[in-house]
Amino acid sequence: MKILQGVSVSKGLAIGKVKIIEKAQLKISRAKIEDHEIDTELNRFSQSVDFVIEEIEQLVMEVSHSEENKEILSTHMMILQDPEFRDSIDSKIRNELLSLEQAINEHFIKVVDLFKNMDSSYMQTRSSDYEDVAHRLLSFILKQRQDIFENLSSDSIIFMDSITPSEVTQLIRKDFQALCLAKGSMNSHSSIIARSMNLPAVVNLKNVVCELNDGDQVILDANEGKLIIDPDETTVEAYQHKIAIEEDKKRKLKQIINLKTVTKNGKEMKLLSNIEIPEELETVLNTNCDGIGLFRTEFLFMDRNDLPGEEEQFRIYKEIALKLAGKEVVIRTIDVGGDKASEHLQFGKETNPNLGCRGIRISLLKPELFKMQLKAIYRAAVYGNIKIMFPMISSIDELHIIKSFIDKCHYEMKEAGIAFKSEIPLGVMIEVPAAAISSYALAAECDFLSIGTNDLIQYTLATDRENSQIAEYYNPYNPAILQLIKLTTDNAHKHNIPVSVCGDLASNPGFVNILIGLKVDHLSVSPGMVLEIKNRILKMDTNEADALVERLLTISSPKEIEKEVKKG
Repeated sequence: MKILQGVSVSKGLAIGKVKIIEKAQLKISRAKIEDHEIDTELNRFSQSVDFVIEEIEQLVMEVSHSEENKEILSTHMMILQDPEFRDSIDSKIRNELLSLEQAINEHFIKVVDLFKNMDSSYMQTRSSDYEDVAHRLLSFILKQRQDIFENLSSDSIIFMDSITPSEVTQLIRKDFQALCLAKGSMNSHSSIIARSMNLPAVVNLKNVVCELNDGDQVILDANEGKLIIDPDETTVEAYQHKIAIEEDKKRKLKQIINLKTVTKNGKEMKLLSNIEIPEELETVLNTNCDGIGLFRTEFLFMDRNDLPGEEEQFRIYKEIALKLAGKEVVIRTIDVGGDKASEHLQFGKETNPNLGCRGIRISLLKPELFKMQLKAIYRAAVYGNIKIMFPMISSIDELHIIKSFIDKCHYEMKEAGIAFKSEIPLGVMIEVPAAAISSYALAAECDFLSIGTNDLIQYTLATDRENSQIAEYYNPYNPAILQLIKLTTDNAHKHNIPVSVCGDLASNPGFVNILIGLKVDHLSVSPGMVLEIKNRILKMDTNEADALVERLLTISSPKEIEKEVKKG
């Protein structure tokens, strides 16, 4: 038995047989064309593009149940409809006398290399969309189409080097267990589609195909990102038991979708979802949660060649507001920097990126970009229940500057005759210790506060949360964290405003009692955890949570606090 560790991109468990899928390389002739063949090649190009666009449109109809899949496939059509793409192929055929196949191949090799060589991992993931479009178009032109998934069986666990978004959509109609990739990332379009399908998937299992043969028995634990090769009988039985428990749990959780989030002793809680990209919206709607407690807009600025303008942002925010139909949507202004790099928003090399140009500091250093985003949000607020949240706040002075920006935006929109909602609830992220300590002053000038526990823990304990060597120091049970959360909720409630937690602790079932005992009003969690957290709240008693927190606040040792929590 051997265990390999990868990265989970879509949770679940599967026991099955290895099915290795290798994509055949397309054979492209290097011969040049003659002058008299130019028009023929250009006609072939036009007809082929039209056919593939129709093919993608048909796929969009087949995945109409999933907005994220439709959006991703629509971007593939946009690639084919891009005038620059068409001009590039036209030029290569006319001026270089390349055949249509050569011209398309050279164009996409250049574009894919461009994306793959970018520093930002978010930009690198975009390359798979171009590879997908290129393969779809070329395989049609060369008449080398094949169904690479034709020999799957119900117990197949698919192993590939990488997978394109359209290949994942092919799997919707197949009967199999799970997906394992040697390459990939959490936020690639392929991973997004896998999550929308609830397909157990693990990526970054480097050189995994070299370890396996077709038909080998494996267990995929996509909850932990583990692949177990040639498991022994005891391990198989243990995972069969786990799978049975998970299936039963899913059935029971579906029964609470339409219930209100109320504790056993009658306290109603607001339970919201975090999203990073609009494609996640469909999953959020399916949970019937109370809205979006954190829309991380920085991801709109990452996976692209340019920065989104005001109109593009307005359309996205408006669409989300309309789809939420009156439920709240908390839009956080751009929060790049630190562990979230943007190709277009960089300020040179920083010795300590997490302590440098990130969060609200980026917005204040880029006033036109900040105003563009603020205007888009205020315009979209006409169509729904939108709130704005500002990240990385460390003093009341920053909030005053932000409000002056808002006043300027209002004035400019009025002068231009643009419709907007003038009064939107404003909140700040409490993720820097200074903000927690200053929370009384901040709460006096805000409509809500939201605690970002990921960074609050990182900054309070001086522990890089991405550094596995010091992971033991990144400890949410440290009494300093509990005290800062309590200080924040106490100060907010003195000004009669609510406090939410939108960091990972809100998605941790074992920490829900503590947060509610610390008087947090709202929880905003990852979409896949909404029902599990809801179930935990339905079964809890706030009096017991209060008593637990009262005990915890008297303990000075993180280990003792954790032991007390697990004992209860």
